Amino acid sequence: MMTCSFEVGYTPTNLRQAIAAMGVTQATLAQLLGVSERQVRKWLVEDLESKSHADMPHRKWKAFYALLATANVV
Repeated sequence: MMTCSFEVGYTPTNLRQAIAAMGVTQATLAQLLGVSERQVRKWLVEDLESKSHADMPHRKWKAFYALLATANVV
């Protein structure tokens, strides 16, 4: 099991680390969460002021966190 030091809550950095820890692609994550790959890429943009960035909705973060728990990542 890979250990990660996540910040509290959703951040693009947390999301990127968690995707790596789960060993899934952005495309797979998009399918698991019922969103487009483009939306996942927007959540991963580090520059929070960029027009390319979008915050991950809380309900999607909770769903993702549940996936992490199922995968024994958290």
